[in-house]
Amino acid sequence: MAETRTQAPPTHFTEAEAADLIREASTHALKSRAHERKLTREEVLAMAREMGLSEASVEAALATRGKKNEDRQKLRKDLLGLATHGLSYTIVIGALTLIDILSGPTWFVVWPAIGWGIGLAFHTMGVTMGMARRALNVPEDE
Repeated sequence: MAETRTQAPPTHFTEAEAADLIREASTHALKSRAHERKLTREEVLAMAREMGLSEASVEAALATRGKKNEDRQKLRKDLLGLATHGLSYTIVIGALTLIDILSGPTWFVVWPAIGWGIGLAFHTMGVTMGMARRALNVPEDE
């Protein structure tokens, strides 16, 4: 026979479980609203106080969020710059190759391709190293 008794909800939670529960409940409550409303800083601080969180912990979370947003914007800018550099390289070297093919037996396109290719490789290395530094939380001055 199947178990028909319902289990009583738990009465004690770890801090991690409580944080997950509050996060899920907040998400559920916000999704159930017909329109999205922006909360003011004061409203967020009041909610935090009701949950027993200090203003300093909310400020620390806001600072962390700001740093993540800055990192995301820098990564987006770096990747866009790299993509632009790569596209420029492809178009110019392609055009020079076409000119080389049509102009005769000498292949001068090799030298600009090598020179610019080295620059593009260093650009790629710089962007990749920057991504790795941010992922590993290494300060920029090291």
